[in-house]
Amino acid sequence: MGGPIIVHPLFQHTLAWEPEYPVRTLEEIPKDVLHLIAERLPTAQQLCVLACVNRRCKEVAEAEELWRQRCVTRFAITSHCSPPSWRKLYEFNHCFLYKVLLSRSAEQFSSGFSRSGGAYVGMGIAIA
Repeated sequence: MGGPIIVHPLFQHTLAWEPEYPVRTLEEIPKDVLHLIAERLPTAQQLCVLACVNRRCKEVAEAEELWRQRCVTRFAITSHCSPPSWRKLYEFNHCFLYKVLLSRSAEQFSSGFSRSGGAYVGMGIAIA
C-alpha cells in the first residue's frame, strides 16, 4: 500500500504492515487541510460527527463559512444575508423541511398559501 496514512495514536499497533511513510496523527494535520476535509463531507450530519472527534476538528467543523456554504447550496439562501449563526439557520431549515414539510402531504402544505393572480403567495423554499 502506498502513500501517507492517518492513524489514531492508540491504533498504530493494529496496522497490518509497516508503512513506507511516517504515520501521522490527526493532531499533526494542518488546520487548512482539516478545513478541506470538512468542506468535502457530503452531509451536515458527517460534519457534526467530525466536530465530535477532538477540539481542533470541532473548531473546523463549526466554522461559519462552512455552514454558510451549506445554507446557500442546500436551501438557496442568499449569501448576502447575515444570520446570527449559519449553523443554526441550517439546522432550522433542515428541521423545517424534513420534519414539517416532507411529513405532510403537498395538499396540506399548499392550503396555507393564498392565491394571487395565478401565483401562490407565501414563503418560497428551494430544495437543491
